[in-house]
Amino acid sequence: MRGDGAPPMQTVEPVTIRPRAKGGEVLSFVQEGVTRYACLNLPVQASQPGSAGRKWPLLIHLHGSRATPASLYSLGKALFVLHDTAALSSDPRVRGFLVLSPMGRRARPAGALSGTGFHWDEWYRNPTANLDALAIDHFLDEVVARGLVDTDRIYVFGWSNGAYMAALYGMWRSDRIAAIAQYAGANPWTRLPCPVPMTWTRRVPMTLMRNLRDALVPYSATQEWIETLQAQNWPFEYQSLDLRGAATAPDAVPPARSSKLRGLYEHVRWPDQAVFEKALAFLGRHPLSSPGSSREHAS
Repeated sequence: MRGDGAPPMQTVEPVTIRPRAKGGEVLSFVQEGVTRYACLNLPVQASQPGSAGRKWPLLIHLHGSRATPASLYSLGKALFVLHDTAALSSDPRVRGFLVLSPMGRRARPAGALSGTGFHWDEWYRNPTANLDALAIDHFLDEVVARGLVDTDRIYVFGWSNGAYMAALYGMWRSDRIAAIAQYAGANPWTRLPCPVPMTWTRRVPMTLMRNLRDALVPYSATQEWIETLQAQNWPFEYQSLDLRGAATAPDAVPPARSSKLRGLYEHVRWPDQAVFEKALAFLGRHPLSSPGSSREHAS
């Protein structure tokens, strides 16, 4: 198992529960005896007259530990509101994007600081056997089959545990994922208890939103991740966030003194809308067929 990191995480009952999909629909299928769920939200334009034949970008949203897809509608409302209006498409007639929000499984992984809850198995780094990656594949295939998705503009975004999984999934599926966005995440390959060497087949463009005083994903971890990507000449940008979740100077450093309570608050409050607008603009500049998107093997 060394090359895969940790073994597959052990789940606990109930492994999944049916989520709610605000203004959308719940998708499901059975995977090895467990019902897997996802929420799907379409942009309002997709239901308007005259939209036939158009295709929209798709954002895969991966929730954080002990959260569910519904966290997008509450904590992530500054992002969710943009799914009706953001201009991610190269077609000027297309506004908004589909949001696919799969649900992780209930477990208590050895590497998780947050205890028992819904998680993505970021510690088992096997791209062909990881059940969470395979569940995302299933839901993605189901939505693409509806004919509404611009397959050149499929993106993945995650928060916290979901941010680590987003980086893994985006690179594991680099033939399908155009770009990656992380919030409160860092390098998934260095995660304890079983770090493994970072591998990739294509430098999938990535944007990172990081907190300066995050109790669960500290400044040192995000700074190391930034420096790793920069050393690899990765197509990459990042934003540093202040206490309120607004962008501050990219090279800002943590305050000299800060409480653990502030660090926990920064981890659970999401960025403001302007931060997400900039991150979405980065994604929009990187369709799958953009120049330089050909596969590059890690040395």
